[in-house]
Amino acid sequence: MKRILFVDDQPNILGGLQRMLHGQRKVWNMSFVESGEKALAAMEEAPFDVVVTDMKMPIMSGAQLLKQVHERYPKTVRIVLSGYADLEAAMQSVAVSHQFLAKPCDSDTLKSVVNRACGLAELLNEETLKETLGAISELPVLPRTYQALRQALAEEEVDIGQVGAIVEQDAGIAAKILQLVNSSFFGVRKEITDLRQATAYLGISTIRDLTLSFEMFRGFEGCTKLAGFSVEREQRHSLLTARIASKMFDDKVLSGQAFLSGMLHDVGKLILATRFEEPFQAILLEGAGVTSPFHPIEEKLLGVGHGEIGAYLLGLWGMSYPVVEAVAHHHNPSRVPEQTMFGALGATHVADCLALELEGRPRKTIALDEEYLASLGVLDRLPQWREMAAHEAGADSEAA
Repeated sequence: MKRILFVDDQPNILGGLQRMLHGQRKVWNMSFVESGEKALAAMEEAPFDVVVTDMKMPIMSGAQLLKQVHERYPKTVRIVLSGYADLEAAMQSVAVSHQFLAKPCDSDTLKSVVNRACGLAELLNEETLKETLGAISELPVLPRTYQALRQALAEEEVDIGQVGAIVEQDAGIAAKILQLVNSSFFGVRKEITDLRQATAYLGISTIRDLTLSFEMFRGFEGCTKLAGFSVEREQRHSLLTARIASKMFDDKVLSGQAFLSGMLHDVGKLILATRFEEPFQAILLEGAGVTSPFHPIEEKLLGVGHGEIGAYLLGLWGMSYPVVEAVAHHHNPSRVPEQTMFGALGATHVADCLALELEGRPRKTIALDEEYLASLGVLDRLPQWREMAAHEAGADSEAA
């Protein structure tokens, strides 16, 4: 039974939560406390799977509480549930929380967020990985991207379109911006998956604050030393995969999901490179020169692949399920049961393989699942997609 801790300094709010979630008492083991101090005391007695806290509380704020939880109990999912509509508070919470929900929050939404966060545990079997991933508050961003963004934001008249174009090329900052814009704080009625739209929605001031608040480029200090791994190459591959995947759909929603899934499909590699340098170096060395797909080596040495690692973190951050699913299973799309439609998962799988082909990867190392495509009735579109991918790669080379 999952243990959930609710924290709010107002007794009437806690009482309301208890009444609203009464039907969950046979599913969750719930505790309700009125301060951050009491929350930490409760966590010292027994671990909790999820902490749900208000932001504006006396003595210890929600952000301060979650910072302590982040440091002491990194495996615990951290959720803000607050009616305190202040941008500064939201920015503070982004650094220490996985998700931000706004009051009033109906029971179905709250249950869905908590259950989904708990369900992510099934993606990973290794407790050390869960602990490390739970402690991550942002993904690393390329120094080049960071500097370009800082320069664009420093202009007297900032071009929001230019800022969006920069953001669109980096998985780390893209993931964080989408986490923020789709949090309940901003009241977005429909999920935003288009990065330029997200940038425009947040506005220059918020993007500037977000950029300055995270010193995001520090994360790559270690992985630049890894033999056989290039951050720049990985980012170029992700962007090409995203562009190919998005062009497979006329529908804007599916195209947006496919772009985002393609952009983020290999974030697990960035995590491995920055948080698990030694085992990832061993994986890179064993994979050098092999004539078979690379991800089984990760599974052999770590017990899990980069897809599941990236999906676990993105799921904690509240990314939409189609994106999390596509990231988790982009190498093995057929293991997702009962698929009847070609969507973000299939597009990310195909686009990843086509991008690898165009980058000169030997065909034997690319596990394109043609049987899976045939089962969805889209295998005959593969030649068309391959031609489109070549066009995208050519356009990318000309732009460079």
